[in-house]
Amino acid sequence: MITMAVRIRKRTLLTALTAVVAFAAAAALWGGKPAATAAFLRRSGEIKCSSPEDGVQWLREQGWEAEASPSQMEVLIPAKFDQIYESYNDIQKGQGFDIARYQGETVTKYTYLVKNYPGEPDGVAANLLVYEGRLIGADLCSLELGGFLKGVKGAGGG
Repeated sequence: MITMAVRIRKRTLLTALTAVVAFAAAAALWGGKPAATAAFLRRSGEIKCSSPEDGVQWLREQGWEAEASPSQMEVLIPAKFDQIYESYNDIQKGQGFDIARYQGETVTKYTYLVKNYPGEPDGVAANLLVYEGRLIGADLCSLELGGFLKGVKGAGGG
């Protein structure tokens, strides 16, 4: 019994040690920079969006037809969220994004005019937030005063 418990502890220790070495190796690859290492660890499942055309393609995959030439601007995601940003991030989390990971960062916002949103006479815009060529957030908003703001995914495109 004691021998078996020792083997299990050795195996657990070896597994933990392997994980620490792998993390240290990843950190060394990126010059030991914590931000770069964190970026490496969170890349899985991210959506490439390195150009306005990538944004149009992603919107099409969600069921929305958008004009090919969006407006573009740089936006600072605040280092500390107020209630408005917390609510906006709740929308993002509902789509699998989380802009809290980018607090204090400057991102690119592409704004596309959506051509196939039903029943909105003043139009609808799709906003895509992009950081270092990756899509990190998206929303649809009515251009009507007092209109809606909601997620892009599952919003009933087409």
